[in-house]
Amino acid sequence: MRRNSRIARIYSLAVAPEHRQIGMARTLLACTESVAMASGRNRIRLEVREDNTAALRLYTSVGYRPFDRIASYYEAAPPQVDRTAAIRMEKPL
Repeated sequence: MRRNSRIARIYSLAVAPEHRQIGMARTLLACTESVAMASGRNRIRLEVREDNTAALRLYTSVGYRPFDRIASYYEAAPPQVDRTAAIRMEKPL
């Protein structure tokens, strides 16, 4: 978290395949949000791949809302040549 900012950022969130579908991502998000609130933050933001529908569903279901789209944000993974856009999301705390 940046000093002098009321906005927290999640830079990466990943759950190992063998621990998916048991609420681990929700728990990680809730813990991160609690730490952010305790640190005086009033909003939390993240970026997610536009084509990551599972993550978009998760974030939306726990209160994150899209506020921006960044074209060509993520590197293309071969054999793809086009870079993938990011959806910027935010949640009030």
